[in-house]
Amino acid sequence: MTDLRAAMQGLQERAIRAKQAREEAASAAAEPPAPADHRQSQHQIRLSIEQFQRNLVHREFDGRFEAYPIRPGSEFPTFLTRIPIFLPTKRGRNKQPLDADNALTFTTSWGRGRKHGPPLTIYDEDTLIALARLRKTRLQGQPQHMPIPLSAVQPSQNINNDIAVHVLSCTLSDVQALCDDSTGGANMQLRLASLKRLGATVIELDRQTKDKIGYRGTQFKFLDIAWDVYERDAMLLIQFSPLMAAWFEHEYTFVDWTVRRELSDTGKALHRFLCSQPKHYSMLTLKLMPTIGYQRSYKHFMDDLRTTMKKMQALGWLDHWEITGTGRKQPHKLTLSR
Repeated sequence: MTDLRAAMQGLQERAIRAKQAREEAASAAAEPPAPADHRQSQHQIRLSIEQFQRNLVHREFDGRFEAYPIRPGSEFPTFLTRIPIFLPTKRGRNKQPLDADNALTFTTSWGRGRKHGPPLTIYDEDTLIALARLRKTRLQGQPQHMPIPLSAVQPSQNINNDIAVHVLSCTLSDVQALCDDSTGGANMQLRLASLKRLGATVIELDRQTKDKIGYRGTQFKFLDIAWDVYERDAMLLIQFSPLMAAWFEHEYTFVDWTVRRELSDTGKALHRFLCSQPKHYSMLTLKLMPTIGYQRSYKHFMDDLRTTMKKMQALGWLDHWEITGTGRKQPHKLTLSR
């Protein structure tokens, strides 16, 4: 009897083990295949960057262009600090009216312009500033010989049709590190989408002529971009347009990245604009609000303005600030020194 019980118990145990084995096999079959080794993709990215650098050397040796190293700092085109194309709002909440071409219009003291392409926010401006800080090389030569070939018609070209661009090759994680993103996953996709929006943006400018009887216009892009995406990272080739390169070299404002990183989106928009203004400056707040593209009510703007001024003073960027006026008979006016 004892032997029979032992045999039955053995059969039950074997049946249970067999069932467990079948369940484990089925579970393994349902799982997706294991991703490629992260180290392998990182190695491939580094090889791609090294190959790009070697190609630059070879093309320079062939006489296609001249290459010069760049050591970028906090410079940012002054023109971009003074127009409200990077809005301090979340994506999808853009309330600014668009024209019949779905373009965002803006007006400055020298003329007018339009921004064509996807809506841009402070998040995208962070991406652009991060790319500016990662620039590595200045190339000068014929437009068609650039790493990303350009049209022969370019703004600010000189008489012999040579143009200059700024280029860099880096990883997406390099950009994310500057922007304080966690690497990989959803953050990687968000930052890559931001890069694509910048590449799809076209700015249209109309400048009034000196004789005041007409105007002269042009269109330009911020940059051209190419990418290779891997499991947890991407290899990027960024080429700033000739006009952007000229602004980086000759018409720029220093935007303190350390201070900017500590501010809210509204704070970043205010800080970027004020960086291009005199150290002793005053402006009506009703005029300042649309200058940075603020989307909420005036009451909210005044609250955010006061919070930002206090923060920038605590960070040591402002020496003094005050808001005068009642907002009724006497309009509010911001006065500051830094």
